[in-house]
Amino acid sequence: MPKKTHKPTSENLVIAVTSDQHAGGTTAVCPPSIMLDDGGSYTASVAQRWLWEKWLDYWKQVEETRKAFNARLGMVFNGDMTDGNHHGTTQIASGNPSAQAVVVNELLRIPLALKPDFSAGIRGTEAHVGPSAAFEERIFTGLRKDGWPVVRNEETGTSSHWHWTMEHQGVRLDFAHHGRVGTRGWTKGNAVLAQAADIILTHAMTNRPAPHLAVRSHMHQFVDSGSIYPTRLIQMPAFQLATAFIHRIAPGAIADVGGIIITIVDGELDVIPVVSHPDPTPTWRMPWAH
Repeated sequence: MPKKTHKPTSENLVIAVTSDQHAGGTTAVCPPSIMLDDGGSYTASVAQRWLWEKWLDYWKQVEETRKAFNARLGMVFNGDMTDGNHHGTTQIASGNPSAQAVVVNELLRIPLALKPDFSAGIRGTEAHVGPSAAFEERIFTGLRKDGWPVVRNEETGTSSHWHWTMEHQGVRLDFAHHGRVGTRGWTKGNAVLAQAADIILTHAMTNRPAPHLAVRSHMHQFVDSGSIYPTRLIQMPAFQLATAFIHRIAPGAIADVGGIIITIVDGELDVIPVVSHPDPTPTWRMPWAH
């Protein structure tokens, strides 16, 4: 937890950033039980209940951080909030979108209880959230109509964004869902550094100041470029464990689960990673061996 080494003011800002909840997926975060609209129910697996506890723990840390800095609170949901019915998957609790909506409502109940000063919805992958991210647009339009402080896209009037930037106390932030990481354990950071360099070059070519921090998701891996370049780039962890697809392309891969907490205090930017890992599958041994 941060130490109170400064004088708290209402201009301090804490931003909670999460992504890739994949609500409705059987390997994704889910409350212990949800009701289906045919009168049945779905009971979360042991792994899903572990993810649910991590979801609760993350928001507890967000609240503690806000209190420590006496800060205003923002939230960014960085895409792929639902899993959808995609690629012929069988790893969904129900093919009915209403079941995924139930999970989303239960997930959002936790952060909304903290009464954020603003929230921004970033559009994810169409395979998961529908054409033009229609499902996420409906989520954030609904929140806005219910009176929650959702940041609208000023150009299009929509309630969600493919790409969103903000500035506070001179600190510039840049959010989008799709990012990339290296395909090997020892090359993960290379792609993140390349993304940061691309962002810096794009802004230089268009005579715009580059962001101090860019946040990307989609890859379900936490990677931080650090301070090597003027733009720091973070690839986000997720709230989903390995699917059948991941078991095929990367057997034995361990998921990065969680989010990040951004603090802007007296013009200084900091990032608090909140990342957990599930226990690896136990190694089988012959019962008669010593």
